[in-house]
Amino acid sequence: MTWAARLGSTPALVSFLKSVVGYLLTKVAEPNRALGGALTSFRDLVVTDATVIRLHDLLAKAFPACRTNHTQAALKLHTVLSVNGAGPRSIKITSERVHDGPVFRVGKWVKDRLLLFDLAYFRFQLFSCITRNGGFFIVRLKKSADPLIVEANRKWRGTSVPLIGRRVSEVLERLQRDTLDVTVEVAFKRRVYAGIRHTDRERFRLVGVRDPVTREYHLYLTNIPPARLSPLDIAQTYAARWVVELFFRELKSRFRAEDMPSSKRQVVQALVYAAIITLVVSRTLLAELRKKLGALGRRVPEERWAALFAESAREILKLVLRRTADAFLLARDLDRALIHEAVDPNVRRQLLRQLVESGTQYQHRISLGNARP
Repeated sequence: MTWAARLGSTPALVSFLKSVVGYLLTKVAEPNRALGGALTSFRDLVVTDATVIRLHDLLAKAFPACRTNHTQAALKLHTVLSVNGAGPRSIKITSERVHDGPVFRVGKWVKDRLLLFDLAYFRFQLFSCITRNGGFFIVRLKKSADPLIVEANRKWRGTSVPLIGRRVSEVLERLQRDTLDVTVEVAFKRRVYAGIRHTDRERFRLVGVRDPVTREYHLYLTNIPPARLSPLDIAQTYAARWVVELFFRELKSRFRAEDMPSSKRQVVQALVYAAIITLVVSRTLLAELRKKLGALGRRVPEERWAALFAESAREILKLVLRRTADAFLLARDLDRALIHEAVDPNVRRQLLRQLVESGTQYQHRISLGNARP
C-alpha cells in the first residue's frame, strides 16, 4: 500500500490511469465473437449495474454513503458490461448517494444491442428512448407498475381468463398457464422541454414465466417481438445479468478493488483504476487463451482464470519486463502451466454465457406441456 499511497497522491497519476482505462475500454469492449443460439440476431448482449465500495470515514465529504449509521463514506462504481467483450464498455465513479438511473446514457450505440437492467434502472422514459434508438431491453417488472393489457400475443384453446382491458394485477392470481405473453400500455412523463413536461404513452411486451417451485410469476418487460424470443428465452436471457455480478465479485476478491484503507481521495481513485486495468488485462489474456485452445476454451471459466491470473501475476510481470531472449524459456513454461490449470476438469459444466445462448438453464425447471387456461 505504501507505493500506491506515494504514487496515488499525484493528480497526474490518477489522470493517467483514468486515460488508460478509457483507452482499454474502447479497445476491448466490442464483442470478440458473435452471440449464438436464440441471441444470434442481436449484435451484443449488454448488462448495466453498479456496485458499492466502502471507504475510509475521512472521505465522507468526497464520497458520502447512504447508510451513515455504519458507513460514512462509500463510492459507487457504475458499469456497462458487454457479455461477449473482454471488459466493460464504460466505467463511472460516483458517491454511493448518486442514483444508478441518471448515470446511464442511451444513444445510437444501443442499436441492435440487447440491454439487461435491474430495477434500479426502471424508467419507462429510458425504455422508450432505447426503442427509438433501435435497441432492445429486458427488465423485471417493478411491483409498483401495473400496466394495462391491450393485446394477447398468444391464443389459448378453450375458455381462458379475459385479459384485454385489464390491469396485470387483476389477472395474475386467476391464471393457471405456465407463461404469460401480452402487450401492455404505459403512461409516463417526458423530460421538461421549453418549460413543459408532456405525458406520453408507449406499448411494450410483458412476459411472465411461472416458477415451478413457488408457482409465482417472474414478470419481464421488454420490446423484443414474440417472433424473436419466446417467454422462456426472455427469462433465460435475463439470467445473463449474473455476468456483471461475477465481474464485480472478481474485481473485488481477485483484484482488491474493495481493499481501500487510504483516507486520500486520489489514492482511492488510483487503486480503483488500477484494479480495473488489471481485470481488463486478465480478460484480454483469457480471450486469447480461449482462442488458442479452440473448442477446449469453452471449459475455461472466468473466475477460475481470474484466480490463476492473480496467482501468476508476478511471473507474468517478470516475463513482460525481461528481454526477449531471456523471456522465451519462462514464457514456454508459464504457458504450459496456465493452460494446464485453466481448463475446468468438469467436462459437462457449461459457462453462464453458454447456458443463456443454448436456453438449457430453464428447460429442466419449466415445462410448458399442455398449459392450462
